[in-house]
Amino acid sequence: MIVSSQLPFAPLALDRSGVRHLYVRDAAACPLPEGCGAVMPEVWTVVSDATAMADMGEGEILLRSATALLERLAGRLARERVGLRLYAAGGASFLSRVAIVADAAGLAVGEVLLAPPRDAARRVLCVHCDTVNEAVEGDTVRCLGCGTTLFVRDHYSRGLGAYMGVGEPEILLQAMEAAARHG
Repeated sequence: MIVSSQLPFAPLALDRSGVRHLYVRDAAACPLPEGCGAVMPEVWTVVSDATAMADMGEGEILLRSATALLERLAGRLARERVGLRLYAAGGASFLSRVAIVADAAGLAVGEVLLAPPRDAARRVLCVHCDTVNEAVEGDTVRCLGCGTTLFVRDHYSRGLGAYMGVGEPEILLQAMEAAARHG
């Protein structure tokens, strides 16, 4: 189980202490970990193509969506034994979701290797209404659930796979403004 609230991003390099290697990515453009050659990881890739069929044969496994990949990953990790190294590359949201699945399966810190995100989009949880706002790229976002302007904190919730978004709920701001007008 990973203890830090921040995800441990680092350039991917094959960990030769692993017995089995699984590399998951949300796009084919994400390169393989450094050091692949004699030891080649099993590769699962999201292709977002309705014709993609997961094939458990040799080579790369193509999946139709990140959700399909994550469901398959949860099943795989539930049956895994000690010695697996899980590598993941893609967007910040995808990496967060991979980390949630890995944490739930009980993988240790050194068993999960996450590449730096290929985009700045993050998942942000509104602490006021519990809405998860996807693909947030800036330091602020207007919550889709309650309309609060959220300030994105550096605090990352591993359990929720999202950064915390905190702000003054719109209704509170309106009440404060009304009170200030009426003295």
